[in-house]
Amino acid sequence: MKREHAIVIGGSMAGLLTARVLTAHFERVTLIDRDRFPADPVFRPGVPQSRHLHVLWTRGLEIAEALFPGLEATLRAAGAEEVRVPADVLWLTSAGWRERFDATRLLTFSRPLLDHAVRDRLTGPPDGGRKPVDVLDGHRVTGLLPRGGDVAGVILGDDGELHADLVVDATGRGSRAPEWLTALGHPAPPETRVDPLLGYASRYYAIPPGFDPGWKALYIQADPPATRRTGGLFPQEGGRWICSLSGAGRDYGPSEEAAFLEFAKGLRSPVLYDAIRDAEPLTPIVAYRRTANHRRHYERLPSWPRGFVVTGDAACAFNPIYGQGMSVAAVAALALDRCLRDPRPGFERRFQRGAARSAAGAWLVATGEDLRYRETEAAPVRLRTRVINAYVDEVVATANVDRRVCERLVHVLALMAAPTSLFAPGVLARVAAHRIRRPAPIAMPIRPS
Repeated sequence: MKREHAIVIGGSMAGLLTARVLTAHFERVTLIDRDRFPADPVFRPGVPQSRHLHVLWTRGLEIAEALFPGLEATLRAAGAEEVRVPADVLWLTSAGWRERFDATRLLTFSRPLLDHAVRDRLTGPPDGGRKPVDVLDGHRVTGLLPRGGDVAGVILGDDGELHADLVVDATGRGSRAPEWLTALGHPAPPETRVDPLLGYASRYYAIPPGFDPGWKALYIQADPPATRRTGGLFPQEGGRWICSLSGAGRDYGPSEEAAFLEFAKGLRSPVLYDAIRDAEPLTPIVAYRRTANHRRHYERLPSWPRGFVVTGDAACAFNPIYGQGMSVAAVAALALDRCLRDPRPGFERRFQRGAARSAAGAWLVATGEDLRYRETEAAPVRLRTRVINAYVDEVVATANVDRRVCERLVHVLALMAAPTSLFAPGVLARVAAHRIRRPAPIAMPIRPS
């Protein structure tokens, strides 16, 4: 395959990270998006979930920093907050309050800030040998340009054709890749969908002057199937909190003023409500309900076109409540880099298999939790899943009071360890010992040890 021109469709974080990787392998890279990219870090229609809570877990942060050296410093200088997890987080798990161990960290920021910082690096002057990326915003890709059963570029509606040696679909949940594949003579992929019928409602608040309760962030989890409501309160740039309230089983976070506060009051602890009830709202309340876990199994297809791959939410989208989507996209970008460095033909299929592996751990975490709700729309829950969830309940309870188990669990959430690591002999022994001892529940709040 020639490596003169690569096209990335979609300016999502998956698209931006992928475009950066492709600059090391192609003479020219073009990023196409139907939106016009704003000159400043402001919201845009093409990222509908951008007004809600966003975090970048440890593994995703490490990869983004490796691809864009100095990115974290840029974000921190703009006001992004580092949150040590769970040391800085008052965290009510399904098994009670978690002790404030120091296991890992994440960055919390508004999505427009992150997107703007990455786009600026991607399209700015070359640095460290990286070639700049051409941006074709305000254009809609309506199909793939065929070369037999393979791909030779994209069709830009009434604007003609654009040829390329590789096309990457990073268009997110609304991807049309299945129908594009069938138009080329390939089968559409089998799909798996796990929908907890969850909806968000979010707004910004000014952090009250002098507010110092001993925590930076607050996370009140649901305890399914008994309760379906979750609330998060995290700092962001500009001296603000982002407050996101969500409910599964159609117990959606409300977008009306009085109902929003009543919903917060109805969480398993009143601490979030107490924090925001007298805080100054800075924005209207915004709702979002497209949260199903949706996986397109491209790795299972018997045939695949040369010159085309699918990544990010276009291949595997997660319930965003777990905050793993951007980090999974970063891991997939590294998988693409490895495949392109392999001289053997057929890197496209190897990438789809690698992308599936990259998403597997986060998929297990998200769907395993969402299958706990009675209302979740999915295939019948297997006995194996029920057994695993019962064991994970014991892990969560142990992690609340055991530093080592907490570190392992949080590392799984941060994509630094595979879910199977929770079954390592050392973890199993500590979980069993905790089950025998059954210490008393932790009182709230606990300051870092």
